[in-house]
Amino acid sequence: MTSHDGRGVAARREGSDMRYKILITGPALTSEATDLAARRGAALVPHPHYVSSEELAKVAAAEQPDAIIVRQGKIDDRVMAASANIKAIAKHGVGYDNIDVDAADRRGIPVFVARGANSQSVAELALALMFAVAREIPRLDARIKSGHWDKATTKGVQLLGRSLGVIGFGEIGRILAGLVQPLQMQVRVFDPYMPADISIEAAERVGSLDEVLATSDVISLHCPLTPQTRNMIGAEQIARMRRHCILINTARGGLIDETALFEALRDGVIAGAGLDSFAEEPARPDLPLLTLPNVVVTPHAGASTQAAREAMGVIAVNHVMDVLEGKTIDLRAMVNKKQLRVA
Repeated sequence: MTSHDGRGVAARREGSDMRYKILITGPALTSEATDLAARRGAALVPHPHYVSSEELAKVAAAEQPDAIIVRQGKIDDRVMAASANIKAIAKHGVGYDNIDVDAADRRGIPVFVARGANSQSVAELALALMFAVAREIPRLDARIKSGHWDKATTKGVQLLGRSLGVIGFGEIGRILAGLVQPLQMQVRVFDPYMPADISIEAAERVGSLDEVLATSDVISLHCPLTPQTRNMIGAEQIARMRRHCILINTARGGLIDETALFEALRDGVIAGAGLDSFAEEPARPDLPLLTLPNVVVTPHAGASTQAAREAMGVIAVNHVMDVLEGKTIDLRAMVNKKQLRVA
């Protein structure tokens, strides 16, 4: 395994004020991030379409970027191999399951995430989905617009004093726990990777996934997608939930067995779900979950606020530019620092 030494990359593009080229796998960054890149001598090349890794590799081969900022698509070894210039990869967000970190390790490429940039926005969407499912907001909106007035027959759920189970207690989970305090919700936390000596304010730490599933009226997922967490919520886990439970997922779709969830929601095993992410994205129009009235969905939009986009873009640009210019990098945001042995 090679290590990354942080040296700057020599200017290669004669006749241009831009010394570096950064491929954006997704729509263009905000004007703030674009201006920052220009001031630091980098041209941004957005590729706004959802395409396969094979297609992204062709784009990388044609553009020969010095770095990649990942908004969508899978960045695997083929993409990295397509440009000999790539010295850094940054995620426009915090979930990096669509980046082959092992391949980056082998090539000595540091991989960064935008720590904290979208945490508030994602936590707010989790809270919004809780209310949307509990009060049937999308269904009632559609009913009124189609000529109905269901005031007498609507039976929403009041969240005051209910119990909230938070699975994964990083920054987003902590913010959500704070947001529900005015509702006097009893917050229970399960995170096996959180050190035992860390104190948790306004929440109770539980010792097992089964316990938080069985004791929560609302369950919100805030953990990364790893081989260990893939399909961590399946038929067996859903069966342990309360019948009136609402399941919220603003993390990664692969955390949930979607077939099991569909069957449980269809059969009334649990009450409802609010989903911002899916196992396959964009979600297929024929996905069975989309046919259910007790499911509220959004298009992986947890970070889709102007404030979060500005922060993520600026942070991602700074991460890759610090590498390209040989400056001090933020090791806290580097997901493969142990593998690359960066001091």
